[in-house]
Amino acid sequence: MTASETTERRVHVWDLPTRLFHWSLLALVLVAWFTGEEEGALALIHRYAGEAIAGLIVFRVIWGFAGGERARFADFAAGPSAIIAHVSDLFSRQPKRHLGHNPLGGVAVFLLLAIVASVVITGLFSGDEGNAGPFAGLWGLELSDAHEVLFRVLQGLVIIHVLGVLVESLKAKDALVPAMITGSKRRRADEPGADAKRAGMIALIVALAAGIAISFALMTQPSANVRVGSEIDARHFESGDH
Repeated sequence: MTASETTERRVHVWDLPTRLFHWSLLALVLVAWFTGEEEGALALIHRYAGEAIAGLIVFRVIWGFAGGERARFADFAAGPSAIIAHVSDLFSRQPKRHLGHNPLGGVAVFLLLAIVASVVITGLFSGDEGNAGPFAGLWGLELSDAHEVLFRVLQGLVIIHVLGVLVESLKAKDALVPAMITGSKRRRADEPGADAKRAGMIALIVALAAGIAISFALMTQPSANVRVGSEIDARHFESGDH
């Protein structure tokens, strides 16, 4: 065993709910990505993926205020000066290693959450015959074009995020992807950092219940085509055209 190995320690950073959220969101975005242009059963999968993502976003927003220490928004919300300093530090010989999200990573989290939420909302109000969100046409809103544009923006952000993780991992010699799998990072004895404080069980139950409730409520909504058809049938019945 080398001297560096004997002086290193494991520091717990990411709680299990945060890690499950991260990888579940990635999986569902990929499912939505590859079923977005399909019809029939795959179109239904696309819709359900989006509605499951809606629940994940609700969970993450609550978890950002009540979750584990490193999952809280307050832990990685950074101002312009901190972001500029971090970018400058990346060009140094030995960039500073962050236990949680670095300032740029924090910006990426907020951007991704905002764009993903926007994609989901516009998806609920978009669609065409045979493949429509549950609220398409409601209040005169049909947001297919905005949904498409926002999804392209999301694809670009995902690519930038992956590149940023690679750069940060290589420059700072910090294993970011394994940390999001195991929940821990390795730190030298002379590096600061302590295990992240964990959230209470009540906070987890509330966040999970809210996320599941939102997804269930959306998934049980009839499609816009069914809703519109039912309304037309009802009007015909009331007018005696039957």
